[in-house]
Amino acid sequence: MKNNIITPKYKNGVFFRQNKSFVCRKGRTTKSQLKSIEKYWPLFGIDYQLKPLNFRCVFKHNYPVVLDIGFGSGNSLVKMATHFCHFNFLGIEVYESGIGSCLRFAYISNLENLKIIHHNAVEVIETMILNHTLSKIQIFFPDPWPKKRHHKRRMIQHDFLENISKKLNYGGILHILTDSKEYAVYILDTIKNINQYLNLSKKNTFIEYPVDYIKTNFSKKADFLGNKIFNLMFQSKY
Repeated sequence: MKNNIITPKYKNGVFFRQNKSFVCRKGRTTKSQLKSIEKYWPLFGIDYQLKPLNFRCVFKHNYPVVLDIGFGSGNSLVKMATHFCHFNFLGIEVYESGIGSCLRFAYISNLENLKIIHHNAVEVIETMILNHTLSKIQIFFPDPWPKKRHHKRRMIQHDFLENISKKLNYGGILHILTDSKEYAVYILDTIKNINQYLNLSKKNTFIEYPVDYIKTNFSKKADFLGNKIFNLMFQSKY
């Protein structure tokens, strides 16, 4: 996997560039994580493919599907899949270390409602997810790229928000968490111009962060540092 934010692509013989949903920074994948990938990928992993998934074939039960983009270590994702056993969870992550950890957690928890994909989320959503098939999309603590010159690298932008809105069922939920106030305001300002979404905040801003919500490693870190967590929830109107 290339260490940059651009995927080279060709269309009708013409080269163009597409933003990724991530930048792969150097990281260490442990022997234990690599072993987990080798052992448990056949149980929970879905290889990237250039055709849509049939969720009825992918999952054992025909439950509503929740898409988790960038699940990190997978600890919180596995807890959600365990707690909400009448939902199916599909996680996307680009970091091999997170894939290995999540697979191990999933195997220990003996889950039947979790599958994961190791690939760029933008491409997965574009090619593998049919329209109106998701009950929820959750994006927790996406990289805010705080420097202005790096804002173009942000995953959550107007075109991305429009694209994922098509994947939600009518009444489906887009749930975003961030501890960057600037990024949270940016998301609010951007999504106001997209008619497909209804902000579930009564004040059309943020929703109070629930105390009993299953916390990710990033939310624990934000709490430790005293950073406020901004909770954004939108509902699909179409």
